[in-house]
Amino acid sequence: MVTTKSLRSFAADCLADALKAENPSHREVIVNVARTWAKTADVIDRHVRGGRGEVLPDLRHKLS
Repeated sequence: MVTTKSLRSFAADCLADALKAENPSHREVIVNVARTWAKTADVIDRHVRGGRGEVLPDLRHKLS
């Protein structure tokens, strides 16, 4: 299962990778991915506060 904590960890990893990217357009893409992970965690947190659960199934395998 993917938790909001792990989503935020993925976002932090992306930001760390973005700092290493030499190409500005690559850096921008990586930062946008990080932003998406963080926003997803925020949406889940809002749903949790609304009583809808705290985790999502791990769907990363569908990205392959």
